[in-house]
Amino acid sequence: MTDSTESFYKNITLNDVQLASAYYPILIDLAKHKHCLTYSELVERAKQTYPSKEAVQNAIAVSAGRKLDVVRIFTAERNLPDLTCLIINKNAGECGSGFTDHFDPIAAREKVFAFDWSTVSPDFDGFIEHTATSITPRKRIKLPAARELMSQYYSAHKAQLPPGITKKRELILDLLMDGFTPAEAFAQASAGAT
Repeated sequence: MTDSTESFYKNITLNDVQLASAYYPILIDLAKHKHCLTYSELVERAKQTYPSKEAVQNAIAVSAGRKLDVVRIFTAERNLPDLTCLIINKNAGECGSGFTDHFDPIAAREKVFAFDWSTVSPDFDGFIEHTATSITPRKRIKLPAARELMSQYYSAHKAQLPPGITKKRELILDLLMDGFTPAEAFAQASAGAT
């Protein structure tokens, strides 16, 4: 395992893995049909596909990128093309900066569309079991407690935070509810805030 993969496992949550397992078969279907979806369309399709999975029903589009990172690790470990290039930002019409800062989305989609996905199982269960043992359990909290923690941290650190951090409110709340500390949640959200 590389250092980047090891550091990734330190930041992953069970919720990330649960949602990635719901998104993965949808992404395989998109690849077979040479189609892309927006983040919100992906979340909505997962909700329709898995109506009884609580994690899926509580998913929000703003944190879908974190879940797609899990899919990227999964496909990379199996030498499969990166399916996450099939999810695009509605306004930009292209993958989010978490993808485009490191990869060429057009070249990635060409590889995905050229690959024979009929030979690949949509099963994610083994990865869930492996990853669950690599994850340090985090105590999940409810939305009111997350709002309070977010407010307190923001008030105490406002001067050091990037101006665009207020646009990352939903992501910060999602991370806090997943058990990240306020410092961890704001640090992760700050990475994409300008």
